[in-house]
Amino acid sequence: MKNELVIGKFHIPIPVFQGGMGVGVSLSRLAGAVAAAGGVGVISAAQIGFRDPDYLKNPLKCNLKALAEEIQKAKEIAKGGIVGVNIMVVTQGYDEYVKTAVEAGADILISGAGLPMTLPKLAQGSNSALIPIISSKSAASVILKYWKKKYDRYPDALIVEGPKAGGHLGFRKEQLETIYANGDKEDHFQGEIKEIIGFKRSGGTG
Repeated sequence: MKNELVIGKFHIPIPVFQGGMGVGVSLSRLAGAVAAAGGVGVISAAQIGFRDPDYLKNPLKCNLKALAEEIQKAKEIAKGGIVGVNIMVVTQGYDEYVKTAVEAGADILISGAGLPMTLPKLAQGSNSALIPIISSKSAASVILKYWKKKYDRYPDALIVEGPKAGGHLGFRKEQLETIYANGDKEDHFQGEIKEIIGFKRSGGTG
């Protein structure tokens, strides 16, 4: 297919990633529907178990239980489509979230809000594609070099979030002022994106 995107062993007919939106927005119905339509449906692990009656007593247990259930429901709706999970590195119990997602059959693991240095170890033995979220070439460099040295593997893809993405990014006020010095007439982050793409294609040597 002309516009097909290939990430790891997964062939994605429509190259669209539905964003991971926490606290009950990106759950199985949304992610499953997007995946069934040919894109990548993404479940957010952030406070996913908030509706459980025991949530306030044991949030981690409720979140892990809900994560496994939502992944399985999404895959049923997807009917063979690609279902991913977004897990923030800063999440308390991060390792358990990743392992739960792997065991539940998540096709893609997306991880940002920090550098997911241990993600390959946590997903070892699975078929899940691994995609870090980054906002700079320096972050890409750290991850690619460390993963290669420690685990002998590279990310299957990178998600690049610039200053317009909001969320858990590391842009300082001075950087934003420089980036938007000319308003919206020129997107100064495009140069950074091109450098990241070149670096990834070089296998972390460019």
